Amino acid sequence: MKILYDHTVFQFQRYGGISRYFYELITKLSIKEEVGINLFQGFHINEYDLSEHKQNFDSYWGHKWNYKKPAAQYIAYILFTIPNNILFYNYMSSSDVNIYHPTYYRNDLDKYKKSAIVLTVHDMIHELYPDQFIDSRFVIKAKKKSIDTANLIICISQNTKKDLMNIYDVPDDKIKVIYHANSLPKSNEYLKCADFEKIYSITKPFLLYVGDRKRSYKNFTMLLETYSTKLSDRFDLVCFGGGDFNHNELKTIKNKRFSGKVIHLSGSDHLLASLYKNAFCFIYPSLYEGFGIPLLEAMGMGCPVIAANTSSIPEVVNKAALLFDPNSKDSLINVIELLESNESRREKLINLGLEQEKKFSWAKTANETFKVYEYAYDLKH
Repeated sequence: MKILYDHTVFQFQRYGGISRYFYELITKLSIKEEVGINLFQGFHINEYDLSEHKQNFDSYWGHKWNYKKPAAQYIAYILFTIPNNILFYNYMSSSDVNIYHPTYYRNDLDKYKKSAIVLTVHDMIHELYPDQFIDSRFVIKAKKKSIDTANLIICISQNTKKDLMNIYDVPDDKIKVIYHANSLPKSNEYLKCADFEKIYSITKPFLLYVGDRKRSYKNFTMLLETYSTKLSDRFDLVCFGGGDFNHNELKTIKNKRFSGKVIHLSGSDHLLASLYKNAFCFIYPSLYEGFGIPLLEAMGMGCPVIAANTSSIPEVVNKAALLFDPNSKDSLINVIELLESNESRREKLINLGLEQEKKFSWAKTANETFKVYEYAYDLKH
């Protein structure tokens, strides 16, 4: 079976869940004898180097733009959209493929209906929180057109499927749920508590937050305010990734006299894995997630998980996390104190997390996706 993937997400996403998903999917499928991968990565800024695997593809075209500044994704979108679309149309026209799986939503999918189209819908963030994205109107328009055009749709959680059916009235038999997995590599050597104290001046047990803090639905402000209420005397708060602290965050940290207690770090997967290994717990306060890969990362590294009882999160963690009301500071404090006061409960949570994470794998994701491709091909023919 010949499968085509396009440039759409790679064009503007340097790192991120969607491009990581397609990296894992493409590389896992490319080693199957019955699969021929055709990847038009186009002019792009993505750091997951798919070109290293092109010997396993039927065809590949891509050129990486090594522009590292924060505005890269917006500049790349402006610079590359038109040439990429023209080049991709020619690439598609000269390719004889059975399945086209676009890497993001497109307004022009109906131009490519000679192949069966499989679309992945990751979440309903733009529909539920439109004011938090400057491009919500355009993404929603492209998403709706893509949903209408696709032969089959993959959702990354049952919760996303439910939202898709409610918001876009998509029939149940058009949707297949296929979960994501954990890409964080395992190692025999991690940084230890003494290393964190020496290198990063982290002297107390620390709470760990990972990822974006800018969007209000991520609920980081609530975590920071809760930390300032009752937790700062016993814990440091480490934030990994998501960019440097902004003006408001720095102001809060200064006003609360948290300097040296609230710490921002960024860096390699090895550093992130070491943080999970050494954290008192990982806190995921988000109000909405399509899936939540950091949950799997934490569980897979033996880090106790405290997470909001919302959207897809309970589905991903099952019984392997302490859940709390993301609108209640007291609820968050209560679960942290429960973990603090009950070491056996903490150990049990760690073990449950290790077992839960094993249920997810990219190989499983790829195999289930290939079955969807076969079904979509049969529907088309």
